[in-house]
Amino acid sequence: MKYILPLSLIFISLQSCGTSKSIEEAETEIENEVEVVTEDENKNETFPSLTKTVQAKVIHEPFINKAGKLIEGAGDYFLVYEGQNWFIKFSAGTVLRSDVEKFEGKTATCTVMELDGLWDTNDPNVQSRVGKYVALYSITAL
Repeated sequence: MKYILPLSLIFISLQSCGTSKSIEEAETEIENEVEVVTEDENKNETFPSLTKTVQAKVIHEPFINKAGKLIEGAGDYFLVYEGQNWFIKFSAGTVLRSDVEKFEGKTATCTVMELDGLWDTNDPNVQSRVGKYVALYSITAL
């Protein structure tokens, strides 16, 4: 009996916290605010507006662990242009690592977007190298 009053107060306060919109109204409002982005199946060559086309040399830096041992098959790719080495973050662009490997040691025409941030992940809660990098959108021979 002593719990009836507190429970009824909790029930009344929960009822008063409800919104006046129905679930359907809220979903419609959210759908109107969100822009739906779909990926083109043919991947036609459209690039973000902040890209630029450069002629850059593709270099590969092998991975050497803390003990000084070279780890075969591991390493990073960089584009060298305008006097700077730019780390290629493959998860940010559309070009695959296998496509870049073909240009190792060669100069190519590249469409890139220059960015600054995490290199190894997009999750700020995970340890990563940080700095300037490029998102690579196309690479072709000169």
